[in-house]
Amino acid sequence: MRAIRVGDPLDPTSEMGPLISAGQRDVVASFLDEGDPVVCRGSAPEGPGFWFAPTILAPESRDARVMREEVFGPIVAVLPFRDEADAIALANDTIYGLSGSIWTRDGARALRVARAIETGVLSINSNSSVRVSTPFGGFKQSGYGRELGPHALDAYTEVKSIYYATS
Repeated sequence: MRAIRVGDPLDPTSEMGPLISAGQRDVVASFLDEGDPVVCRGSAPEGPGFWFAPTILAPESRDARVMREEVFGPIVAVLPFRDEADAIALANDTIYGLSGSIWTRDGARALRVARAIETGVLSINSNSSVRVSTPFGGFKQSGYGRELGPHALDAYTEVKSIYYATS
């Protein structure tokens, strides 16, 4: 987190820009008010902009707010798990399923876990899963339909069937 370069999004050396609004910055900051231990916190610029330092939290419970709500900001929660089945159960134990990442050196495990996790977009050994050529959208209560890719057209289409009896 400390190595992430937070700054002007037009600067090619920046890796993360500001949040979209003061309101969203307040929402993201409210996750720190829950009392979950902060493992590491990066830095963010001072001055104009809705800056928020990237942060790692270690919630003490799977029921912590950061585990139950979509943050939409630079906070990641890290929880231990016993085994592959427990990791899958932890990932799926939410009403949301927009996107996620799997980090492993085991390719077979990565694909097995990817099939089992209930999320619309998933990256393996990456946190950058959005591509203009592939559909983007979530499962469960995350997202609405699909953006990008050929499936995006479905969001702008209403299919109607009409049966006309002529005799």
